[in-house]
Amino acid sequence: MWISVCLISSFLHITAGCTLSVTNYGEITVYSGQSVLLPCSCSNTQAKPPSFTWTKLRDQQTPEIILTQSDLYRGRVELFNNTSPGNLSVLLSHVTEDDDGWYRCGIIHGKYRDIKLTVKGCTLSDPQSRVVNGSPGQSVLLPCSCSNTQAKPPSFTWTKHRGQQTPEIILTQSDLYRGRVEMFNNTSPGNLSVLLSHVTEDDQGWYRCGISETQMTDIEIDIQRADTVGTSGEDPSASPQQYNPIQYILLAVLPVILIIAGVALYIYKRNKGKKNTGEKSSGSKTEGKKKDDPSVMYDTVQEPRNNNQEETTTPLSAPEDTSVTYSTIVHMKGKGNAAVSLESGGETEYSTIKTGRFF
Repeated sequence: MWISVCLISSFLHITAGCTLSVTNYGEITVYSGQSVLLPCSCSNTQAKPPSFTWTKLRDQQTPEIILTQSDLYRGRVELFNNTSPGNLSVLLSHVTEDDDGWYRCGIIHGKYRDIKLTVKGCTLSDPQSRVVNGSPGQSVLLPCSCSNTQAKPPSFTWTKHRGQQTPEIILTQSDLYRGRVEMFNNTSPGNLSVLLSHVTEDDQGWYRCGISETQMTDIEIDIQRADTVGTSGEDPSASPQQYNPIQYILLAVLPVILIIAGVALYIYKRNKGKKNTGEKSSGSKTEGKKKDDPSVMYDTVQEPRNNNQEETTTPLSAPEDTSVTYSTIVHMKGKGNAAVSLESGGETEYSTIKTGRFF
């Protein structure tokens, strides 16, 4: 009997003791795809109210939504009062823009707390169409992202456009793209881009990234073969002219070769000019030396100036040396012999020289 009284007293004490915390949480902002904690608790965390409810407020004509009973929140609501009686907070996961609004935490006797939840959704950063160039065998990145990379759309799809009579191809479901599609939204929720690897000419065409019926962006893949220079329909500058690496090497080496050849030609001509000048100078010096060398025999031969007139050369002067013989040759017109005067030690000897002229 005494135990029962104590239990009833404790229950009444706990029930009466739950007073909602007066903390003003105001407005809570979160990005779509994230989780958010809507706080609500008793002043005494050990106090447990008989019951409490979480509802989403609407206008006067629309009934309130009880979070724990609505299909819109099924599997997305988590409570904590089982482990902490006075903690009436709720964790709402995978929020969407539809979750934006006012929420109320209420207990008995009309006590409640209201919280404003603002959800920022995904808006495509660049919805304009563009062209992406690629080559067979390479990988091509199809860009698509939210303005805020923390925001995650409820869903998005990548499709390839075909004719009006042909259904669109969903990249993540088609066998044509199996094993060639890579996504990035697992690590960055707002990055909706897709990497298409090992592209072929069959992959050329228009692709669409869509997050809703009104938000989408179109991208064209232009596959360029190696032997041609691709051109995009809207932006010619998107596909620059490609050159062979050998051409770049020749363009870089050719000027160097021309410069070296020019320098070599200049040095050759300069050295050749110096050589000719040196030979002339050497010849002049040698001739001068001969005249001054006493060991050399000097002679002079002159033709006669007119008929039957003898012209005799003047003996060359040289240093008086008995080992040197001096001679004078006299040429005469007409029949006769040429006399040669040999002077040696004061003695004169004559010899006969045929001139080879007969008249």
